[in-house]
Amino acid sequence: MVTGAPGAGKTTVVPELVRLSPGNMVVMDMDELLDDHGRLLGINIASPTAAPIWPAYNALWLRITELIRRSGIPVLLLSPLLPAELPEGRWLHLDCSDAVRRKRLAGRGWPEAQIEEALADAAEIRKHVPRSVRGDVSPERSARSILDWIRGERFGKTLSLWGRLRS
Repeated sequence: MVTGAPGAGKTTVVPELVRLSPGNMVVMDMDELLDDHGRLLGINIASPTAAPIWPAYNALWLRITELIRRSGIPVLLLSPLLPAELPEGRWLHLDCSDAVRRKRLAGRGWPEAQIEEALADAAEIRKHVPRSVRGDVSPERSARSILDWIRGERFGKTLSLWGRLRS
C-alpha cells in the first residue's frame, strides 16, 4: 500500500510504476474505479454524504486485491487511506511539503476549505505512516523510490529512503 493525501502525486506516479515494473506486479490507484466526475455507480465518493459507503468501497478494494494476489501476483495499491481504514499489507507514504500540496490543489481549482482538509489529512497520515518517499520530485524518481522500498520489504531489508532521496 502506498498512501498519500490529495496532491501527493499518487496518480502521477502510477504510469511510472507500471513502466518500471512491467509484469512484476499489478499497480492500481483507488481512483481508477471512479468515472471522470469522481463517481462510482453514480455516487460521488469524495463527498461527505458518501461517508456511509466508504467502508464498502474499501472492502471492495480489499476483495479486488485478494482476487489478484491469489494468482501469486503482487499488488501495489495507491490510496489516500490510513492503515486502520484498509488493514492489509505493508504501508508507505508518498508525501510532499504543504506548500507543494497547496499549489497542486489550487492548480486543480480546489477551494481553500478543501485544500485545508487535504493538509490536515497529510498531517494525519504522517502520524500513522512515518515511512515515506517524496512526491515532490520527478514521477520517475518517486516510482524508483517506491520500488526500492518494495524490494527492500521483500528481502527483509530496512531502507532509509528519505535519507537516500535527500542526498
